[in-house]
Amino acid sequence: MSLTGAGFEVSVKMELPAKIAIFCRELGESTLLGIACQDKDMEPVYRRAEESLKADLASPELEADLDALDLMVRAVEGQGLYPSATRTIFQPLPGSGTGTGAQWWTCPRGLCAGRGRVKPGQAPPTCAATGDSLIAGPLPG
Repeated sequence: MSLTGAGFEVSVKMELPAKIAIFCRELGESTLLGIACQDKDMEPVYRRAEESLKADLASPELEADLDALDLMVRAVEGQGLYPSATRTIFQPLPGSGTGTGAQWWTCPRGLCAGRGRVKPGQAPPTCAATGDSLIAGPLPG
């Protein structure tokens, strides 16, 4: 992402695991596939990205496909798949220790950035790429 204003440009790079997490959420819906199917050149890009995830292939080619899908959505919807601004993951203060007990839903294959904080009594979300349940783990850090 690139932000411009007051004569300067700042680029914010989104890491591949975060892009994969966003795409995985879209796999459970029909909206992105529907947009891709409207453009005969983009449906194969969607399918290739889906197959890459099912085969555990987090590669530069997958990232290029995800970026192409983001541009497609941006052209159709006026905003892309990726948020306009990203935040960094909470880091504890130095010396405070990381043993807070808080947990985060994580990808069992370690491909994506996960899906948010685990809430008490919450059923695990399901990975739309594989059908596997996400697992509770310590906050990323």
